[in-house]
Amino acid sequence: MRRQLFFIRLALINTFKKRLRAVLAIGVIALTSAVVVVLFGVDIGLHNLVQNEINQSDSTDVVTVTLRNTQQVKLDDTAISRIKSISSVGQVVQFVGIFGTAVLHDINLNMPLYAVSPEYFMLGSTIGIAGDLNKQPSDNNVVVSKKVIEIYGMKLDQAVGQKIKIKATLTSDNTGSSISTDTKESPIQEYTIVGVIDRGDLPLAYIPIDNIKKLGLTSVNQVKVRLTDVNRVGEVRESIEQQGFQTTSILDTINQVDRLFAVIRSVLVIFGIIVFVVTISATFTIISLTLMEETKQVGFLRINGFLKRDVNMLFLIQSIVLTLLGAVGGSILGTIFGNILNVFSRSVASGEAFSSDVTIFETPIAAIVIIIALSVVTGWMVSQIPIKRAVSINPLQELKE
Repeated sequence: MRRQLFFIRLALINTFKKRLRAVLAIGVIALTSAVVVVLFGVDIGLHNLVQNEINQSDSTDVVTVTLRNTQQVKLDDTAISRIKSISSVGQVVQFVGIFGTAVLHDINLNMPLYAVSPEYFMLGSTIGIAGDLNKQPSDNNVVVSKKVIEIYGMKLDQAVGQKIKIKATLTSDNTGSSISTDTKESPIQEYTIVGVIDRGDLPLAYIPIDNIKKLGLTSVNQVKVRLTDVNRVGEVRESIEQQGFQTTSILDTINQVDRLFAVIRSVLVIFGIIVFVVTISATFTIISLTLMEETKQVGFLRINGFLKRDVNMLFLIQSIVLTLLGAVGGSILGTIFGNILNVFSRSVASGEAFSSDVTIFETPIAAIVIIIALSVVTGWMVSQIPIKRAVSINPLQELKE
């Protein structure tokens, strides 16, 4: 036991005998390890962030139907009835974007209005920050964004139940008028705020579509369809597209995102291999110089009973200590820098309409484990040539020199 402790202590002393050279070797490995950790961590973080945002928009059993050519096919009541008749189609939710004006406390606010079915929020994963979104908006109720509340100087707990007057403006595209400049304004109608959502810096309101249909609305911009059988998404989409409409599904976006990040990861792996080769070259040069300068010490140890395998192990420990310290230090440094990126990204995105906490870096546990394992392999590889030279020397000859 005492011999083994002496053995390890001697290896550590030799490792840091040339401090500048040891720091340089550790620094090269730490820098490259940190870069790889940050890149793979950002890849994982961005992938998860994008997927979370996608999942917050629609469920996998929801198909979005939009217009392909507004001049030929419209999403009117007849078209919507045909969509409802398709097998496996459950809920059908309508959506149309129009322009409007809100009045509260004698302050006029021009903003987008979204006229939607009461089940609109049930088909997505939008989370209200105040009030209740269940089967809203309906009757004379309205759901507004947080920015509207801020503009009118109200607090969230004061917003729900507040009365707000809204006037909507319909264009020829909404009413089916043949005159492109024809517009129709609704009389000012009083609504009750029943829910508040966070849409960043966007002031907008969701109002019941039935109220707008009374003004002459004949077609909508979009329909969301919830299926009773998620396995029939492809068949339902094909049936709808045959009617002249365009369909999208959250599954399309998920597949595209997965393919994109698969390419990014391939590029990162290639980059990591290049960095690994460069690191091996630099580390090999530094460690070789360090170990080869210890041949006189090797001669002295051999005279005092050290075997070839002892010398082999001594050099191997020195080499692995340098590479391992660099890999561990780089992993810690990369993780710290990644968390700093998270703090910065959250401050930048604080005014945006993200549905979840913005995290662009997540600690890449697998990458760190691989880096540390490769550091041990690297230490073993770069020590082999110096070890072979050290164990092959004549100890008496080396001491004479």
